[in-house]
Amino acid sequence: MKKAILGTHAMLLALMGTAQIGQTEWSLVDPDRNDRNVPCAVWYPAPLEDTYPALVLAHGFVMGPYDYEGLAGALAAQGYVVITLGTELGLAPDHADFGLDLAFVAHTVQANTTGDILDGAFNGRIAIAGHSMGGGASWLAASADPPVDAFLVFAPAETSPSAIAAGTTITAPAMVVSGTEDAVTPPATQHWPIHDAAVNSACRAFVSLQDGGHCGFADPGTLCDIGEFGFQGLSPDAQLAAAVDVSVAWLDAFLKDDPNALGLLEGIAETSPVINLELSCPLGVTEAAPFQSALTAVRDASRLTIGHSHPYALEVTLWSITGQCIAQHSIPPGELWDPCLPPGLYLATSGQTAPLRFTAP
Repeated sequence: MKKAILGTHAMLLALMGTAQIGQTEWSLVDPDRNDRNVPCAVWYPAPLEDTYPALVLAHGFVMGPYDYEGLAGALAAQGYVVITLGTELGLAPDHADFGLDLAFVAHTVQANTTGDILDGAFNGRIAIAGHSMGGGASWLAASADPPVDAFLVFAPAETSPSAIAAGTTITAPAMVVSGTEDAVTPPATQHWPIHDAAVNSACRAFVSLQDGGHCGFADPGTLCDIGEFGFQGLSPDAQLAAAVDVSVAWLDAFLKDDPNALGLLEGIAETSPVINLELSCPLGVTEAAPFQSALTAVRDASRLTIGHSHPYALEVTLWSITGQCIAQHSIPPGELWDPCLPPGLYLATSGQTAPLRFTAP
């Protein structure tokens, strides 16, 4: 099935504006698990004019792939292909298989051979995401070593096997989005332990939505609402809008290498009455150098080079925004080093010299 859609409720229309969104379905088969069928619903920017990053999304308990049209459509309007899983729909879901489904779909996206209109449409940048049970399954997916640039989970739930125990396998940047009034998966016993378990993540963020609930990340009227009957907190439209704002900034930082995205995320939190952000990145944008650095970044029309003002050679190390060592080089006085960096935000350090933060190219 292939169709062009503009969403089905007012929130989606408001978030998308005039953007056209395409929608299709996949029926994938995993040959490594007895030909397990993994159906998916897929939203994408239309018309397809480029290659795109992807977000693979796992649904919550007794929910399904079409319960996230608002979230999926809003992210597709921002240049992402969103793939929602259609497995583990029943009353006795297998959390381990759900996590493996996420990893399998991520590998399918990486192969870029979907056999439909999206064949060749992916650029290889992938995030794994989930809501509630699907959020916990996202942590489980990490143990299968999927090709993933970032994790993004909404009101994640503990699973069996334990998502908390699996947290040490998370190495990519990981963000948890939580509603403070979530009584289904309470932040203190579910969201925070799942966040804190990702001790090896290159960059972690915890977003608290004041008065937010459990079901506001999905479309209104799903079975999730039954478990939150009578909820009087943040409206579904307001909660989804806040979730989309922080999600786009997070994904832009790690799937589009936008050097300003983490700063934008902080700005969103500072100006929003409902968003509280705790950001822990080793070389985050908030860590300003205490004094003028002797290191310099010199740009011309096509490249960026690194130099310094010292009268002797300096051993310079380049770091990504997530704290990964990119390269090391000894720069003699008066010379420049071209590290051939892709677009992004970086930090240059050398001994006791103040660090230099810069964007490339």
